[in-house]
Amino acid sequence: MGVLLLPTRKKRRSASKHITAAPFVLALQSALGACVGALRGMWSLAWLDLLLWRRMPIAIASALIPPIGMAIMLVVLSLTVTQEPVALVIQSQGAYSKRMAEIIEADTDAYYLSETTMEEAQRQLTDQEIAAIIVIPPDFDQKATNHAAQLRLILNNVDIDFADDIRRSVERSVGQFDAPVLALEDEEQGAAPAKPEQEAPNPYHIGIDEHDLRETNVDFLSYQVLPVFVLLVLNTGLLGTALLCAQDVERGTGKHLALAPVPAWMLVAGRLLGGLIASLVALIPAVGLCLLAGFISPPADHWGALAALFVATAVCAAGIGAIVGTLLRGTRNIVMASSVLATYLFFLGGGFTTIAFLPQWLRNISAFNPIRYSIDGMRQALFYPDLSGFSTDMTVLIGTAIVAILVGSVVVRRSWS
Repeated sequence: MGVLLLPTRKKRRSASKHITAAPFVLALQSALGACVGALRGMWSLAWLDLLLWRRMPIAIASALIPPIGMAIMLVVLSLTVTQEPVALVIQSQGAYSKRMAEIIEADTDAYYLSETTMEEAQRQLTDQEIAAIIVIPPDFDQKATNHAAQLRLILNNVDIDFADDIRRSVERSVGQFDAPVLALEDEEQGAAPAKPEQEAPNPYHIGIDEHDLRETNVDFLSYQVLPVFVLLVLNTGLLGTALLCAQDVERGTGKHLALAPVPAWMLVAGRLLGGLIASLVALIPAVGLCLLAGFISPPADHWGALAALFVATAVCAAGIGAIVGTLLRGTRNIVMASSVLATYLFFLGGGFTTIAFLPQWLRNISAFNPIRYSIDGMRQALFYPDLSGFSTDMTVLIGTAIVAILVGSVVVRRSWS
């Protein structure tokens, strides 16, 4: 006679758990498989778009030339508005003359200085190699003892803005000689430290009690190079996506994409992913070069915030590009419209200035420009120790990206059908 073995209660519970867990595991595996398949589909279309974009030299040139030209202009402009080409002629070798020369030579933020003779300085001024000549005359020490010394300034006052920059710089140097207590901090100003014998009361009877809102000082070129990154992302993502979407309509490939055995949203997402990757491919080398050159040096814990801002800006650009490419026809029209739109967004977003210091009506218009929040957020993350306002900037950019993706998806799918 056989013995019938019945499972114990513990074994029956274990078996029931396996039976109920099996559908959950299968559903999870199915969901993961669907996600992997969707990612592969999006990546395939994005990779195809990158290959097509690489074969369009006009698109690459139109995307890269404006940011490169803007960067070159910024370098030239920074040299113009910071260091002025000036010749220094020292005709006296006394203690006061040497002190005055030290102050002028140490102020490298204001002067692009060359010490020379009077004859050579006159020649350079005539040939417009320099903008001014500062002369420490032979009687400088004698008259300085009697409080009657003067510096000679021979100035090519070609325009008031340029000339006033030099005048203010010379007046600042003279003011530091007369009252060292008014000089800026040595590490900020680049000025020579005051000597003990000059630690005298302020002869002007007025001091400056300065309180800086920020701990860091950012030079002009570093402050302005960041918006060029934004212009690069805008141009590349917007123009690349716009041209590819327009080609779908003009060549009829959109109808074939609509018949593909994959969801339409996956195809649209792949197209936007291609624009995002194209922007990052252009951006990463530019950021690397600026890091090597020392133009930018963000705090170590701000890289995540910077990456999020760049990605959100690139997604916005790709979404806007999809809308532009679907609504317009013709490569030239799309290139022109994309470049103009990117330029307007760049300038109204604070590409060359700080929006907070502009007239109220311009600030009101700029409030509706998402690139303003991109530039503000990147400057805060790149140059300053805290992330003040970062959450607001990211909220606006993410909201704009979502709207751009939704609207871009709708118009692209309609153009395919």
